[in-house]
Amino acid sequence: MPALLALVTLLGLVSGALAAGPAVAAPSAPVSAAVAGVPTGVPAGVVVSPDPSRDLYTGTGGLVIPARHWQGGDAARAGAAACGDCQWRVSVLCTKADLAAGRCRSLALGCPVGTVAVRVWLSRVGGPWEVVGETCQGDQPPRTVTDVGTAVRDRAVALLPPLRAAVQPAAGALVGLPAVFRTGQPAAGLRGADLSVLGLAVRLDSRVTWQWDYGDGAGELTVQPGGAWPDLSVSHTYRRAGTWPATVLAVWRAQYTVEGLGPFVVPGPALAQSARVDVVVRAARARLVG
Repeated sequence: MPALLALVTLLGLVSGALAAGPAVAAPSAPVSAAVAGVPTGVPAGVVVSPDPSRDLYTGTGGLVIPARHWQGGDAARAGAAACGDCQWRVSVLCTKADLAAGRCRSLALGCPVGTVAVRVWLSRVGGPWEVVGETCQGDQPPRTVTDVGTAVRDRAVALLPPLRAAVQPAAGALVGLPAVFRTGQPAAGLRGADLSVLGLAVRLDSRVTWQWDYGDGAGELTVQPGGAWPDLSVSHTYRRAGTWPATVLAVWRAQYTVEGLGPFVVPGPALAQSARVDVVVRAARARLVG
C-alpha cells in the first residue's frame, strides 16, 4: 500500500510539471541545441517558438532560398518553395546582445560581408512553426515563387521570337492547289534560356502551338511552324476564288526553374501572339499553247 501511494504521488508531480511547462513545437527533423543561435540550456530535439524581435522578414507563399550558404538539405529548400500557402519567417540567429551575453554558439555558415546568419521558419496552415534551415541574408528581402514568376513573365514576353506569317505563292494561290503557310518561328520554342531575374538564376522553357484560321471556315491546330515550298506541313487548298484573311495565333506555355527549384508555371494567361496574311486566290484557267 505505501508503494502504491508513492507511485500515485510521483505521477501527480509529473503531470503537474507537464501542465505548467512551456509549449514548444517539435521540428520536422531534430535540431540540436548546439546549432548557432539557439539559446544554451535548450534540450536537443526541441525548438523554441520564433521570437518576433529577431525577425528580419516575414511573409506568405513559396519561399525561394538560394542554394549558396544553405544548411538544411535540398528537400527542405524544395518544400519551402513548393508550399504556396505557407507562412515564413527569416530571423537573425545571433544579435549583438546575444553575443555580449555569451548566448550564441559559433556561426559556421561563412556569411560574406554585408550579410547576416539567419534561421528560416515555416508554418503550414494551422500548423506549428518549424525550422527549415539556416542561411545568409543580405539587405534585399527574400523572394517568393510569385515574385519570381511575375518577373519571369515580363522577361518571357520580351524574349518571344516575332511572329511573321507568310504564304506562298506570295503573288496569289490557285483554286485547287495548296497554299503554303509559315510562321517564321522555331519549332522548338524557347528552350533552356538562362536568365538572371531579381538576382536569382532562372532557366526558362516555353513550348508553342499555332492555331490557323484560313479565312474560308477551315483551320487547324499544329505544332509545326510551316516553311517554304516544298514544305507542306502547314498548307491549305482553297476551293473558291477570292481574298481570304488567314490568321494565326501563337500560344506559348512557359515554365521555369529558379535556383534549381521547380519547375513552376509562369503565372497568368498563356502568352499569345497573332498575325494576319491576306491570301489572294484565283481560278485556274486552261490555256492552249502551240
